[in-house]
Amino acid sequence: MMNRTEAAFTPESVTELLRREGLRITRNRRGILQALFESGRPMSLQEIQSAASSHEGARCSYYEISDPRKHYDHLICRSCGSVVLIDIPCPIGDSEKRIARQYGFRDLSHSLEFFGVCATCP
Repeated sequence: MMNRTEAAFTPESVTELLRREGLRITRNRRGILQALFESGRPMSLQEIQSAASSHEGARCSYYEISDPRKHYDHLICRSCGSVVLIDIPCPIGDSEKRIARQYGFRDLSHSLEFFGVCATCP
């Protein structure tokens, strides 16, 4: 019988450890763990991203510099993962103000993402 120090070192055991430590178990984390376990060697960030994408589907993370004086909402393709900045006034700006008043919050902000399939995907 295995004691705690002899427990199997698997993606599942690491996932459980992360969960016990209070971390969310996301699709990205699962993909990264799977890629690292399957490689059996140290990997660069680019290698991890490439290998993990086969476990995560087409999703990946995008980063942008955002001007705090502006608001950014996005369209995200469920098929290819492309991200498009929505260039119209925020459709829920008035609702945000009403929510802030109703719940007594100040400096309220939000991030709005719409998911669909872009025109270039079948």
